[in-house]
Amino acid sequence: MSPGTLHPQAKVAFVLAGLYNAAEALCQVFVSVYFWRNSHDLMVLCWYYLALYSVTPIVFVLSGWYSKVHDRLHVYRIGIILHAVYYATLLILQENSVNYTLLLGVLLGVTWGAFWAGANTINYDVTTTGRREYFIGVMNAISHASRMIAPLVSGFIITRTPDRLHGYHIVFAVVLGLYLLSFLASFMLTRDPQRTAFRIKRALFPSKEHRDWRYVMLASFTLAGTFEIPTIFLGILMYMETQDELSVGSYSAYQAIIAIVVSYLFGRWARPETRKGHLFWSSILLAASGVVFFFPLTLASLLVFAMLRSAAMAMFGIGHFSTRMEVIMNTAEDSLQRIEYLCAWEVPLALGRILMMLLMVALAIAFDDPSLGIRIVIIVLCALRLATYYFLAQTSVLRNPGQVV
Repeated sequence: MSPGTLHPQAKVAFVLAGLYNAAEALCQVFVSVYFWRNSHDLMVLCWYYLALYSVTPIVFVLSGWYSKVHDRLHVYRIGIILHAVYYATLLILQENSVNYTLLLGVLLGVTWGAFWAGANTINYDVTTTGRREYFIGVMNAISHASRMIAPLVSGFIITRTPDRLHGYHIVFAVVLGLYLLSFLASFMLTRDPQRTAFRIKRALFPSKEHRDWRYVMLASFTLAGTFEIPTIFLGILMYMETQDELSVGSYSAYQAIIAIVVSYLFGRWARPETRKGHLFWSSILLAASGVVFFFPLTLASLLVFAMLRSAAMAMFGIGHFSTRMEVIMNTAEDSLQRIEYLCAWEVPLALGRILMMLLMVALAIAFDDPSLGIRIVIIVLCALRLATYYFLAQTSVLRNPGQVV
C-alpha cells in the first residue's frame, strides 16, 4: 500500500465509529443526567466515574493480552456485547439504577476496557503513513456528526414522553439496538492472523533511550480525562441551569457542529509539519476557555465555553492522535508490539482521570453548591492542557517533523 492511500478497511472503521458514537451520544450525557435526576447527589456520579476509571485500564491490559494471543476482533465484539448488556441492565433496573451506580461503573469499566483495546488497535491498523491526519479528521467529523444528531433525538424523545423517565428507557432501548447493529457490522473487518506473546514491560516502563515514549506517557497523565469529564459534567450544568433534557441535547449538538467543522478543515489541512502549531494553539485556546468559569454561571457562559472547548479539542485531537501513533511506530520493536504500547498508554491516562475524580469528591464534600466543584475541576483540566502540550512538544516527532517515518 503506497503512502497517502487510505487503508482498504478504513471505510469499515468509519461505519463502526458512526454507529458507536451515535449510540454513545444518545446516552452518554443523559445517563449522568438520569442519575442526577434520581439522586440530586454529586457524590453518586463521582463514585460511578471513579469505579469506571479504576477498572478500565486493568481490563484494557487484560484485553490487550488476549488480542495478542488470540484476536483483537474478539475483544472488540465482547466490548460491543457488554455495552448492550450495560444498557439492558439500565432498562431492567430503571429508577433503582441509582442505588447500583458503583456496580454499574464497574460494569462500564469492564466494557470500555474490552471495547477500546480492540477499537484502538483496529484504528491503528487502518491508518497509513501520510494519511493519518486525514483519517482522524474524517473519523472525528463522522463521530461528531453522530454526536450532533443523536443528543437532539434523545432530548426530543425524553421531553415528548408524558413520563420523562419512561423517555429515558426508550432511549436506552434504541441504544441497545445500535450496539447490536455494531456487532453485526464488525464482521466486515478482517481477522489479524498473527499471534505473538504479550510483553508490556518495555512499553509500560520505558528506558531512557525511549525518550519520545516517556514524554507521550507523561502527556497521557496530564490529559486526565479532558476528553470525557467536561463533556459529562457540562451536561449536568446545563440541566441544572434549564431543567430541560432537550436543552441538554441541543447543547451537545451545538458542540458537535463546531467540532465537525474544525475536525474536517484541520483534517484536510494538517500535515506532519503543522502538528506542533496546531497542538500549541489548541492548548492555548483550551486553557483560555477555562477563564469563563471564573465568572457567574449563566446560559451564555456555558455556550461560550462550549464553543471554545469544542474547537480546541477537535484541533488538538488530530495532532495528538497522529503524534502518538508515530511515536509508537518509531519506538516499538516491530508492528506487532502496537497493542502493548496502546495498553501502556491507558495506565497514566487512568491515573490522571482518577486523580481528577478524587478532586471532584473533595470539592463535593467541601462545598454545598455542586456546580462550584464542577467548575473548579473543569478549570484545572483546561489549564492542564498546557502541560500536555509541553510534554508532546519534546518528542522528536514534533521537533523534527521531516524525520517522521
